[in-house]
Amino acid sequence: MLVLEGPFAIVAIVLAVGGLFKLRDPAPTGAMFSALGLPGSSSVVRLVGLAELTVGVAAFVVGGRLLAAAVAVLYLAFAVVTLVLLRRADESVSCGCFGRLSARPSAVHVATNVGAVAVALVGALGGVPGFVAARPDLPAAGVPQALAIAVGAWLLVAVLTVLPDVLDAVRRGPAPSTVRTFGVTSHP
Repeated sequence: MLVLEGPFAIVAIVLAVGGLFKLRDPAPTGAMFSALGLPGSSSVVRLVGLAELTVGVAAFVVGGRLLAAAVAVLYLAFAVVTLVLLRRADESVSCGCFGRLSARPSAVHVATNVGAVAVALVGALGGVPGFVAARPDLPAAGVPQALAIAVGAWLLVAVLTVLPDVLDAVRRGPAPSTVRTFGVTSHP
């Protein structure tokens, strides 16, 4: 399970970060819930955010089969919701993942969520330890590992918030030029 500890810690932290954003700014997730016909009130969104934050932090700190399974279930729900949103093709609704930073639902979201499900399922089957409980003998008190996990989580959030828009812009091609040419013409 040593190979899985880093990726599992990253998906757990990203889950917690998403929950934190929902607590701070429930409106984008509320709009997404409403688009799906689900209750989109701030209270409901904040309850979901609190669940994500709690499960993510607990999975990161403590680990274990049950928390890894909970992480897998949440990411599976995200994948299903994203697929439903993609089928509706409503470009006005964001994924709701990270508050106002959220991008439109995309195949990037589906692939990332399915990858997170796989990591968490392997962790649930094998019993991945939490970062704090992993090994008390980590070099430099685990600081290098914690920094690597933080960078990995930051990159995964960037993949979910920035990459879909970048790929969409690449697919559309360059914007038409708005520069007018200036020239001197002679009139007879």
